[in-house]
Amino acid sequence: MVGIALPSRTAGTTAVEAQSSSPFSHTFDLTKRLTVPSNASIHHIPLAPTAAQPFDAILHALTHHLQTSAPGTIHRLVVPLLLSPALWPPDACRPENILRFLHALRAILTQHPTTLTAMLTLPLSLLPRTSGLGRWAEILSDGVLELTPFPHSMDAGHEARGGEEQAQGMVRVRKVPVGTERGEGGAGVGNSLGEDLAFVVSRRRFGIRPYSLPPVEGETEAQAEGGGLKGRDVEF
Repeated sequence: MVGIALPSRTAGTTAVEAQSSSPFSHTFDLTKRLTVPSNASIHHIPLAPTAAQPFDAILHALTHHLQTSAPGTIHRLVVPLLLSPALWPPDACRPENILRFLHALRAILTQHPTTLTAMLTLPLSLLPRTSGLGRWAEILSDGVLELTPFPHSMDAGHEARGGEEQAQGMVRVRKVPVGTERGEGGAGVGNSLGEDLAFVVSRRRFGIRPYSLPPVEGETEAQAEGGGLKGRDVEF
């Protein structure tokens, strides 16, 4: 899965704004049902299964809410499993439709840089990064994260060590948001930015942490046996 973020682009903030703003941070317990606050305004945009222009409904609804909301209202657009046949009609995969939608969404984000942000997810099993649509989706996005689950055989063959939760997949930072229209800051098709990261999904949380390869089978025992060697036991 690739998470594509299209965040707001701001030229800069004043000193007063920087001091008054606080980081956006939430912790969710995955074992509990997420309750929607009574004052929350969540709008679900239905998709027509036979629409020739499947993305027009999203663009029209987004534009309507931006125009009718009070000034300063923050809008967050979430588009899950983009182009997945389980949710989207067949015409959504046509390049003229999806590329037109991404270009239009970037234009709307440019018009509302401080009140609108968007996040899209793409299933890599259906739309690899090496495909034409996959590359264009990254080019037209500001930030890209790739989540690659480990094979089931690897999860079953290695148990958690030292009480630590076993990593279930790799996290690669493919692109970071920067303030240019070209969306620079990418790592290319076969590269990644920063250190190796892994994600862990447990009953209670989803976490990302640094990743290191587990020791090879038998390596731990060999190190323990080798720890007792003395200088006179080593021959040259």
